[in-house]
Amino acid sequence: MTIAPLSFESTGRFHRVPIGFGPAPTPRQDAEGNRFDWRKSEATTVGVTYSSDHDALNSILPEGYSVDPSKEAIIMYEVMELRNLPWLAGRGYNTLGVYIGNVKCTRTSRLYEGSYMAVLFESFTDPITTGREELGFCKLYADLPDAITEGSSRIHTASWFGKQFLRLEIPGLQDNDVSEAPAHSPRPWTHPTQTGILHHRYVPSVGQPGKHDASYSTWCPPPAGSPKVLRYQTIPPSQFDKVKLDIAEGKWEELPTLWNVVESLRRIPRLEVKEVAVQRFQGASDLMANQRID
Repeated sequence: MTIAPLSFESTGRFHRVPIGFGPAPTPRQDAEGNRFDWRKSEATTVGVTYSSDHDALNSILPEGYSVDPSKEAIIMYEVMELRNLPWLAGRGYNTLGVYIGNVKCTRTSRLYEGSYMAVLFESFTDPITTGREELGFCKLYADLPDAITEGSSRIHTASWFGKQFLRLEIPGLQDNDVSEAPAHSPRPWTHPTQTGILHHRYVPSVGQPGKHDASYSTWCPPPAGSPKVLRYQTIPPSQFDKVKLDIAEGKWEELPTLWNVVESLRRIPRLEVKEVAVQRFQGASDLMANQRID
């Protein structure tokens, strides 16, 4: 059966449910349908990269994606603090993303390789809704308070209804030349700001468990040009063993909507810290470059 498109689908503007109220507010269009100016926004990323195990990482990748066996198995935990966002009238929020490095997508005619977004926790409902529906990203809610800063140390936590399931502590941060930041200087592994983000969009069918309305690969290329890094901090490699990332056991009684994700992350080996990077950026992105690739 051929289903006729809804009349508003010819407008080129984003609509989401409830669809009876006109074009939807979104990071990708203002009330007139124009894109926002993100140049005055600020973003701080706090990333810790670990070596891991190929089989363990492949176990949480969908079919058609795998870690390049000729390259190191890499997993990165990255907090992002977004501030002065135009689509939120100057407000902001925090995120916690988990990225698998050196992933190849073999579902497409062209080979794509980048960092695969395994999960993205966010502290605010509106970007979760818009990002799931318009970008296809795997966003989940978590309470992500602002960093606790004690001298040169940072502490980040993630929790759900008072149950803390992740705690990241980085001591002894030192300022470094911004030209050496991950956003500017390539690493031996893929990095979201350098090589782009792979992801798999999946939308289940209504009333048909196990079937889908959408299931395809997406690719978000790295930003065009060179991002403006205002500050770059790290710690000496000799101090990497001082970094602490604790992930709690995922119990259904304590995390009924997140236990499967948290428990899977807890079981992923974190063998050796490869990098610690705190980067502060001028400007942010609406991720309109994200695209379907199969």
